[in-house]
Amino acid sequence: MNDRAIRSVAILGGGITGLSAAAAFARALPQVAITVIETAPDPAALADRLPGSMTSIHRFHASIGLDEAVLLGAGAATPRLGLRFENWPAGGETWYHVHGDHGAPTGTVAFHQLWARARREGQAEPWHRYAAAGVLAEAGRFVHPQGGPGSPLATFDYALRLDPERYREILASLVDQLRVVRTQGSFAGIDRHGDGVVAALLLADGRRIEADLYLDASGPAAVLAEAVGGAFEDWSNALPCDRLLLGEGPPSAASPNDTIVGGARGWQFACPLPGRTMLGHVWSSADPAPDPQGRSLALRPGRRADPWIRNVLMIGDAAVVLDPLHWPNLHLAQNGIARALDLLPGRDCHPVEIAEYNRRSREEARRMRDFQALHYLRAGASIEVPESLARTLQQFESRGRLPVYDEDSLPDEIWLSALLGLGVLPRDIQPLAAAVDPIVAAARMTEIRAGLAQLPARVPGFAEYLAQVRASRR
Repeated sequence: MNDRAIRSVAILGGGITGLSAAAAFARALPQVAITVIETAPDPAALADRLPGSMTSIHRFHASIGLDEAVLLGAGAATPRLGLRFENWPAGGETWYHVHGDHGAPTGTVAFHQLWARARREGQAEPWHRYAAAGVLAEAGRFVHPQGGPGSPLATFDYALRLDPERYREILASLVDQLRVVRTQGSFAGIDRHGDGVVAALLLADGRRIEADLYLDASGPAAVLAEAVGGAFEDWSNALPCDRLLLGEGPPSAASPNDTIVGGARGWQFACPLPGRTMLGHVWSSADPAPDPQGRSLALRPGRRADPWIRNVLMIGDAAVVLDPLHWPNLHLAQNGIARALDLLPGRDCHPVEIAEYNRRSREEARRMRDFQALHYLRAGASIEVPESLARTLQQFESRGRLPVYDEDSLPDEIWLSALLGLGVLPRDIQPLAAAVDPIVAAARMTEIRAGLAQLPARVPGFAEYLAQVRASRR
């Protein structure tokens, strides 16, 4: 280890976000001393409390050495193919948001261009039915991606549905194996050097926790960020929902999908977990409260203007606050952790690395904001449309193009699935697509659809497949 290298890290917050950071830093930097201060959990820390993830979780798990089979065998996770949207937009048909390829290009012409033309003419089925994941999601079937090039079962991806308590237990066991120190404590303040750099975290029992780098994983209260004076950028003009009520229902039928039901007054979700169903209701405080007992959580959509200040790094809900739509919370937390390791400065926390981290984090968060705002706009909410979302809609509605944005962690397939599922169709198509004979395009679409329609008969039901996987772990 050279003289400039970070030698110690202190993480404030022992939930899923804090333990994810501890595991990632310990695995990547085994020579660094890592301490996790397990503070009382923040009920509004959605990355720590909710079951949703995005497909990026596989990459993060690989980086920390966490085997998916272990999670499945322990009942800490189940695969999730898609999100089943009902009544969103209001009165619209049910559609599925899934990951992976949809259709296939005709030469250099993207499939969505030809599909949009056929859809306008009433000659195309819903977008998700041209994807292997969409067909399986609608049929309630699942198998892990498999097969070689050309196989439709090799062209899709999936996320994980997590049981938060069990997932946290497995992360805690992992960081213990990696010799991370975990200690209970309550944050009381900070001690600074003369240059403003944090010298130590002060705990309520009088202890001082000293480190070279401090991570704030305390949730949206962001107590460490507040102590160092981090500014907050409010996004409530673009994201209207700021209340969340969580509950539980009895076990529901095993499904590879979470269900999202929209409406003019917010939306609800149902997420089947082993032995229970997690339920949620999301709405705006400007509307009548469906929670007369006052049990809801208050959310303040937005982000920290600079998630890294000197030697303090904010991650998860301490850096970005979003509602649960599309489960962005853990995705952004774990992406932020990976980005910090990629740009890790020395003990002096040089401004060059910190500025680049902040730039990338800001851009990623803004695009996730845009993605959520798109859904609210299509639901009929009165919102202030961010300039970057306005540009995306202008380009797509004009010619079916998606503009390129730096640090957008959502691939084109995710944007297309949402835009087309929400009923956003381009007014015209690109000239190259217009040159494809409609009869030829229709025949190709029919061929693709017919091939995918045969998949469910070859794939086990979701419950059956999970039983097979768990039995193989015994």
